[in-house]
Amino acid sequence: MFTKKVYNNNIVMAVDENDNEVILAGKGVAYGLKKGDVIDRSKVEKRFELKKDTSPRFGELIQDIPLDYVIISEEIIAYIKANSDKKINDSIYITLTDHIVNSIERIKMGIDFDMTLLLNVKTLYKEEFKLALHAVDMLRDYFKIPLSDDEANFITLHIVNSQFEDNMMEMYTITSILEKITSIVKNRFNIDIENNYNYDRFMTHCRFFVQRVINQEHFEQNSALNYTLLEATKDQLPKQMDCVNEIVEYVEKNYGYVTSDDEKMYLLFHLGRLTDQ
Repeated sequence: MFTKKVYNNNIVMAVDENDNEVILAGKGVAYGLKKGDVIDRSKVEKRFELKKDTSPRFGELIQDIPLDYVIISEEIIAYIKANSDKKINDSIYITLTDHIVNSIERIKMGIDFDMTLLLNVKTLYKEEFKLALHAVDMLRDYFKIPLSDDEANFITLHIVNSQFEDNMMEMYTITSILEKITSIVKNRFNIDIENNYNYDRFMTHCRFFVQRVINQEHFEQNSALNYTLLEATKDQLPKQMDCVNEIVEYVEKNYGYVTSDDEKMYLLFHLGRLTDQ
């Protein structure tokens, strides 16, 4: 491998044997190197093969970050990728690494962060929250600091954000809408959300529904058929249909999104399974 750009003594962008750009991290791996020099592979501790639009930005980010932050962040992201059944976008290397650095430095300075607005994250994104809790454990072990489980809330959002390729501001908006939908359902029905497969299915569908709301993308699969099914089903599930209508009215009033009959049918279907006693 040959040197393409030196970020600091521990970080270098290289060109591998397949002519691909990679970022390499390791103690002293780039010391004394200049463009075109051969890299000592024995000094490489971590290798990052990222998309071309992500790799330079990641390199710029980590050039001012201590090597130990880079190493633990890569290990956490590798764990998340290995244990998630969803595609994780390369953007997580930038967003989560930056967040980890800021969080650890904040905690070392004794600065607390108000997590009140994120308390429902663990119920909205159950699988991602489990991964985030493990990430918190890894950070505790690595830095030997008393890191609160609350930190998993933010890490969860970064994981979800990397699945949808949104920006974090959109992720907060999506989470806010999901919280409102959850509130509407809970106000109308007495449901147990813990270890509830139907709740998890409902929330998964709602996540994609809200994604379409934010992007103003309308879901249409078989409108004529679903209109007929909707008309037949809403009389059998009047309370659930009222709940769907409240959700639909909320997103239309606040986000200008007109929900199709297809979407209403799927919301009603999942809500019916969730509230079937």
